[in-house]
Amino acid sequence: MTFKPSPFESLQAANPDAEIWWDSSPQIFGKFRDTFLSTASTSDEAAVWRAQLNRFFDPERPTEGLVRGITTNPSLIASWIQNAPEEWTPIISEAIARQHRPTIETTYQLVYQTAITRAAGMMLPLWSKSKGKYGWVSGQTDPRIMFDYDAMLEQALGIARTAPNVMLKIPGTQAGYRVIEELTARGISTNSTLSYTVPQFLACIQAVERGLAKAYTAGVDTSRWRSVITHMIGRFGTMNGLGAEAEARGIPLSESDTRWAELAILKRANSLIRRKGHPCKMLLSSLKVDKRNTPDSNLSMHLEHTAGANIAYTCKPDFIADILKDQDRWQPCTPKGIDSAVPEAVMARLLQLPSFRKSYEPDGMTPVEFAATGAFLGTFMEVNENTRRLIHHIGLAYEHDVNTALAGAA
Repeated sequence: MTFKPSPFESLQAANPDAEIWWDSSPQIFGKFRDTFLSTASTSDEAAVWRAQLNRFFDPERPTEGLVRGITTNPSLIASWIQNAPEEWTPIISEAIARQHRPTIETTYQLVYQTAITRAAGMMLPLWSKSKGKYGWVSGQTDPRIMFDYDAMLEQALGIARTAPNVMLKIPGTQAGYRVIEELTARGISTNSTLSYTVPQFLACIQAVERGLAKAYTAGVDTSRWRSVITHMIGRFGTMNGLGAEAEARGIPLSESDTRWAELAILKRANSLIRRKGHPCKMLLSSLKVDKRNTPDSNLSMHLEHTAGANIAYTCKPDFIADILKDQDRWQPCTPKGIDSAVPEAVMARLLQLPSFRKSYEPDGMTPVEFAATGAFLGTFMEVNENTRRLIHHIGLAYEHDVNTALAGAA
């Protein structure tokens, strides 16, 4: 069989410092791989996909694959736990049993931290081999407290103690950036999430700078510290009402225009980071595959027009599947993809849209407004609902164990 590099390998080759991450628990990769391979039309296609996925990530040998980091969040962890009862029912029962006075809430917190710890343990060999450069696992604080500085900081410090390669995922709220500053001052790695706008990215950069200054003054070891800033790129275009704003103003807005809006924000933020030589690294999530015949796209504008950048890409299972299924549309990456300019006519249309303009201009919004964008609010509701469902799931297990114990004592 002829070796066929995947689009992800092509993307990595465009800049050796770029990073490909897996956007889910590493424990579910094997199930994803097997399910995806079962959809192949021919044995030859399955063989190509299998070889590509084996090079992408091997949970048994995390030091040898393409994947250099892991992102988790409450929604992904909830899905993992709810879809693997044979794995998690005993873990939930053990968490209940080891508490003196268990409650559903305390059990949820223990189980959630266990999920992060298990993911981090799988990636620890890569973290150790790379001396802390790679192998990080992002663990997110509870979305219910994302506006509470003290509660977020307390929980973040607890999660940070679970494993040396845990990177704290903190939301892009006014309180969240204060938490990032304090964690940075303590030498704790961070990933700023629920962020979509240049003003948010700049707020994070400034928080990190203040934190590093404090760490330096206090003599804190930052040799294995990292900072990434997540741009939930695909959510910006679909959840901010750009189409409605354009329609109300009689402005034509195509799917590729929306992609350019998302890319314009990334390109401006990345340019600011490069110009300042800042240690933060942009991380793209919510990546999308474009429809066939989309102008300016062969397969995914998010990849093609950022290739060559020193950024990270965290890839959901569905995105990986869509890329591999349609990879014949892929053209070899150019290291200059990140330097492609947004077409002037497109930018002129976009700048007439209030949501884009506020998100693109460095001073387009105040910190209070960070949590008022459509993308933020939509994601906030989604992640809280998935947290509620996981708590309900754990609550059912809690009730079962308590009732069983009471019946045994009767």
